[in-house]
Order: sequence, then structure tokens, then C-alpha cells
Amino acid sequence: MFTTMPGLAQSIERLIDATPIIDPHTHIHCDRPSAPDLAALLGYHWVQTELIAVGMPRSDLDPSLPVDERIRRTIPYLARMRNTAMSWCVHRILWDLYDFDEPAVTESNYRALLDRVASKGSDPEWPSHVLRDRCNIRTFVTSLGNRGEASSPAAADALFMLDAHYLFCPGVATDLEPFFTGRHVKQEYVEALFQVLGDRPGTAEALKQGLFDWLDRTVTGPVRFTNTFIPIEQRFRKPDEPQVRLALSKAADDATISEQEIDAITHFVTWSLLEWHHQHGKAVQIAVGAEYFICDGKSIPRFQPEWTSEMARAFHQFGNARFDLMMASDVLSQEVVVLARQFPNVYTSGYWWHTFFPSLIERHFSLRSQVVPMTKFCAYLSDAYSVEWAYGKLQVVKRAIASALARQVEAGFAREEDLPELLTQVLHDSPRDLYDLHR
Repeated sequence: MFTTMPGLAQSIERLIDATPIIDPHTHIHCDRPSAPDLAALLGYHWVQTELIAVGMPRSDLDPSLPVDERIRRTIPYLARMRNTAMSWCVHRILWDLYDFDEPAVTESNYRALLDRVASKGSDPEWPSHVLRDRCNIRTFVTSLGNRGEASSPAAADALFMLDAHYLFCPGVATDLEPFFTGRHVKQEYVEALFQVLGDRPGTAEALKQGLFDWLDRTVTGPVRFTNTFIPIEQRFRKPDEPQVRLALSKAADDATISEQEIDAITHFVTWSLLEWHHQHGKAVQIAVGAEYFICDGKSIPRFQPEWTSEMARAFHQFGNARFDLMMASDVLSQEVVVLARQFPNVYTSGYWWHTFFPSLIERHFSLRSQVVPMTKFCAYLSDAYSVEWAYGKLQVVKRAIASALARQVEAGFAREEDLPELLTQVLHDSPRDLYDLHR
């Protein structure tokens, strides 16, 4: 995946190692932040996608199978994806964190590795060691539903985001804790909404006030911002209020409402959520650029031609809210950096899902660092479900950034002496200020 790097890139890697980092998007659970066993470590869904793509039966990933049996079944398929960035992440985690000194996991060496991972996973000090000592991550943000009892020592470094996907796009983002647990279909939207609000508002005015009151209670203290996934079909559109009033009147009386009426309420809720963030100067983290549920639940990167201009109008409308775009598609990379360059309230962060590959990370970082002021973009977010994956992904990002910056220095577009300030800004200060993560 990566060969021996030239001296300048290696020096930049060392600068990144010395830079305190904020990770503004994870799903790490504050009661169980580390992978408890090797099956959990390899069960990260980005890895499972590739395992299935190379022929692994879904039944072999059944979590009810014993851990050693799941790993035994995984080994031949893991070998088939040996060339990918995800495989490189897996092996860097195993090599660096667990002192695994073999080139690959095989039937002859996996049992000792099972014991090593399980031993580390049961150590209460392990998560903080990985985050602080191995990653230099000083603060991480995770979903509010992962707060739990905050029993791990690593929880002291956690702040939270409200996952509001279901309110923005019911039927795509589902089953989110703590407010939308068990919700899986669009037809449940109004009932889920009323349950969250603790009321059945029959007017648009009452619904908006209920949403504002709920956000006042929820996005406060350690809960610093709202996160949502926006599928390609979803838009921030000004609602049709007469249609909303009619739909709400029917819903308040428990009458059946149509899918079109659910859409009308969704647009009103979305607009109200953005207005609250505008009034309170809060950030909205938006994952964009993916189409969901293609061919038996798959996702592909895609945009529609009018997306940029439509979203720009919403960014302008709610100019006091901050919008951070996490991109799953390479298609509109230039458009997004131009938005961040021109709109004071638009930012761009990380390399999400379908763009988390070394060549794309290097390209996106190069583009952002030459187009977007350094206070307007964040260079790292992990989307990790365990601390080990925060480490593995950081290794990919670190090398790609180092390569991008080395090329800029060698071409005369950057000065080596300016890099420490740039890295501190985009790895720590930008996410801190964008998301109000000051402690």
C-alpha cells in the first residue's frame, strides 16, 4: 500500500505525530470504547463490505458464531482483499497495537492473536492508551446514544453530537439512539417525531416551538452540535406551510397521512431545525454524496447536477449556522471547496466512506489546502466504532497528508517552516472552533 517514503514526507509524518488531534466524528461507545475481540475488530462494516465483495457468505459473519469460528471463516477472504486500504488499516492495527509480527493472519497464527486482542480489550486503560499515547487524540466526538454511563476512563475525552438523521431523512437513516431506537421505516416518522417531542402538535407553529424546545434541552452542555446524513434525493427546501398544516391536523387526530404529506412535514422539520441552528449559531455536520439502498442495500457515491446551487441557497438562508460537509463522493470535490472558500459558514472535513482511500485523501487534502483557508477545513475524522480503528485510519490519513504536503513543499507552493502551524490548525484548532469543542 505504501512504500518507503522520502525524507521530507517522513519528517511531516513526525510533525503530525507531535500534533494534538481532535476527532470530530466517531461512534465510539463510552462504556466499551475498544474492540473486545478479533471478530469485533474485523467486524467493522467497511471491512465487511470488502469481505462480502470477494465472496464471503453473509452467514459467515453471523455474530452468534463463536469468535474463533468467525475468524477461521474470514481468513481466506481477508487474503483476497490484501491490496486494499482497509486491509492496510487492519494490518497496521495488528502490527502496531498488538505486536503481531506476521505478514498476514493465517490459520496457523490466528489463535495467539485472538488471545492478544481479547487481553487488550479487557484492559480498562487500553482505550486511553490508544487514543492519547498512540494517536495523540485529545478530544473525540461520538453519538449521544453512545454516552451510556461513561464508565471508561477514555470517556473523559468525549464530547457528543446529536444524530438527527431520522428527522432529516426517514426511511434511510434508521434506528438511532437515544431518540429513534427501533424506528426503521418512513411511515413511522410522525409517530417518532411526536414521541420525541412528548406532544402531538396540530399546527405548524406548535410543531416548530416543540422542536425548538427539544433542541434547547438536547443540544446543550457536552452535546455540541447536530449530525445528519443527507442522501442524494434529500434537499433543504422551504416547506409548503398550507400542506404542512393540513398534514399535521390529520396526524394529530391519528388519521392516516400519505407519503407526500410525510414529505411535507419532513421539509418543515428540516427547515425548523436549520432555523434553530441559525438562531443559536450552532454547527450542523452533514454527510453527503451517497445514494442508499441500491441493489439489496448497497450504497454508491453520486450527486445530482443541481445539488450545489440548491444547497448554497440554504447555506445563505441560514447564514449564522455553520455547515460542515463530509464527502462520500469525489464528483463535486471542487464545488465543495469553492463553497467553503466563499461562504463564511461552510466548512469541509475528512474523507468519508467512499472517499477514504490514500489517493483520494491526498488529492482532497491538496485541493483543500490550496483553495480553502486553513480555518475552514478539518483534516481528520475517523468514523471509528472503536479506538483501534481511530488509530488505523489515522495512519492512512497521516501518510496521505504527508505525501500531499511534501509535494507542495517540493513544488514551491508551501514552506516547510509553515507546516507545524498548518497542521495544528487543521488537525486541532479548526474542529475545535467549528464545533465549539473548547473544554
